[in-house]
Amino acid sequence: MMVFKKIFTLEMKLFMKKYYLIIPMFLSFLYMFYGYYIMKDALDNFSFLRTSGFVMMFLTILSICFGVINARQDKDAKFEEVLNTLPAAWTRLMAKVFTWAVCSFAYCLILAIFCTVWVDNGLKELGKYGLQVVPYIFVNFYMPMISTWLIAYSVEKTFNPKIGWPVLLLIWYIISPIKNRTSGISFMLNQFVEDPYGDSRLLHYGLELNIGLLSRKLWFLMFGMSIYVLVNLISLGTRNLKNAKAKIAGAAAILLFISAVPLAVFSSKPHSLGQMWEISHSVWNDEILEQAKERLESEYCNGEIKLLHLELGDSKGDLLEYYAKINIDNVRKEPVIFTLYRSLAVKNVKVNGSEYNEFIRDGDWIVIQEPLKGELEIEINVSGKLPYLLGEITDHTLLLMPDFPWYPVLGKHKVMLPVLTHGYLPNNLSNGEPYDIVLKSHRGDVITNLSYDMDTEFSGQVTGPLVIQGDYKSGNIGGIHFVAPPSIYHFYKEYIGIIPDLFMEYRKEFENSLGIETDYNFCDKYNKVFLVNLNESIRINHDEVYLDYSSWVHLASEDSIRRSCEFLRPMLAFECFWRTGEFVESSVAPCLFQTLIEIAETGEKKDLEEYYSQWWDEDREKQIVWENDLSDVYEIERLIKAESKEEISKIAYEILRKWVTVNKSK
Repeated sequence: MMVFKKIFTLEMKLFMKKYYLIIPMFLSFLYMFYGYYIMKDALDNFSFLRTSGFVMMFLTILSICFGVINARQDKDAKFEEVLNTLPAAWTRLMAKVFTWAVCSFAYCLILAIFCTVWVDNGLKELGKYGLQVVPYIFVNFYMPMISTWLIAYSVEKTFNPKIGWPVLLLIWYIISPIKNRTSGISFMLNQFVEDPYGDSRLLHYGLELNIGLLSRKLWFLMFGMSIYVLVNLISLGTRNLKNAKAKIAGAAAILLFISAVPLAVFSSKPHSLGQMWEISHSVWNDEILEQAKERLESEYCNGEIKLLHLELGDSKGDLLEYYAKINIDNVRKEPVIFTLYRSLAVKNVKVNGSEYNEFIRDGDWIVIQEPLKGELEIEINVSGKLPYLLGEITDHTLLLMPDFPWYPVLGKHKVMLPVLTHGYLPNNLSNGEPYDIVLKSHRGDVITNLSYDMDTEFSGQVTGPLVIQGDYKSGNIGGIHFVAPPSIYHFYKEYIGIIPDLFMEYRKEFENSLGIETDYNFCDKYNKVFLVNLNESIRINHDEVYLDYSSWVHLASEDSIRRSCEFLRPMLAFECFWRTGEFVESSVAPCLFQTLIEIAETGEKKDLEEYYSQWWDEDREKQIVWENDLSDVYEIERLIKAESKEEISKIAYEILRKWVTVNKSK
């Protein structure tokens, strides 16, 4: 132990002598300071870490340089240094690795502390963010730093510098995080995450560690250690290979190499939630499309919902668990039906406090047979998973929209509608009157449409519950509930009042252009604007506007907001006048609704005829989903045959009037 301590001290002194290489390590802290304090208004809390593949590239090069220098120190060692190593050659080799490991550990620990404090503004949830950031730093930076040092030392000690440096540069390129390909070999060699810039669909993606990412670091470390041991064994000469320690070291090196192979193979496949969703996207899309084509035999609602009480469980990953209690008035002596998306399983049901095992689960519907008349209290425990296309659920993020039946919606409704047999459209199922909702989260702080706050318990009146969890900021700006990632929130908080006013203006313009009588129940103003992670550009739910934040990640000005809103104008009309929750048997209308708005306004057919010919070929019956589709197709044919701009515009408006549907006032 005394020999190890003495050699470790010597190695540390040799390390400290190379101050010109230690300086860049401290400069990287300055880079982190600049990245957060100077660019924090342009980045959300996790964006800087998410893009830190460049930091890792710098540290990888630094590790290579230190490995080269240590190898050259061995070649050019002074006589007294050689004498100090004579009693225990293997002890010195261990001390060299230990020295670099300690220095790297100290560096990454300081880096992790800085990053955790910067991410957790106010230090309110230091433990929560520390458990994310610290493993992220040590897995992504610390382990590759040691691995590359080991390989660089081994290469430099084996090859001539003229050959060694090109080999090291090749190794650096192979493991660099800037490569973002999808091949298995690329995944195996890339020592960062599947996507070094993060996945825009997941706010925390890039900080999420998974077994594939960890195995990628481990195999590379084990490979580096085996190379290090074998190179040093060879450098000792054949004479020394016969002693017991050399044999043990050689056996250990071979075992490390063999153990690294299955880990390397395992890490060649993506394991993150984002990648798994991407892989299964087409499968889910096909399943959902088939569900969208199912016919709805009847639609009715027994009773009026008065209270919905939801308690979200503390389940992790993509599992959604919750307890729901629903109070209903004016129940007739007929079956009570709830709509709940079919991938969510009902564990048990209670009616008025008593176990009820005779409920029927039919697709997206829960049927309570022959309930008591008058008032009813129904309790349901739910557990299951949602396709990412319909709701985001991870360890640290949630996005559960109020217009989709992730919670029990009273009545029998059609959840999905087909769009020209190539896609689907979620129907809007929260179009009724607002009712009392109580929501409690055991997953930690969430944001809802019930309150401006971020908390764990909420109550209020809305048409359906929204739940958001992740790196978002929520606040009341001039009577508007505004939610967005912090950087976007910062940019748009000065101008957010423009968006509801513009949308109201666009909606009234569309009403006037179609000559629609305003005898339906639209809200007077949108007072909730949420910039969240949607699969489409815009969703409207009563007085709530949901926008996909990826379209708003730029510096805000009044002009840029007006341009963005102008782009959303046809989609806004579609949300307000077609995706209203009313069940309409049409797959053509939702596909061409927005296109027809532009045609009606300009009098130009644009590429409608070319688009029409792509999906309406000689085998026409395959494109028919509903009977109404055929009459819609004939209307489109009439539009294509029109010649003048006036005739084109007239026919387009006629078609739109037939397609428009609104929620009638009660």
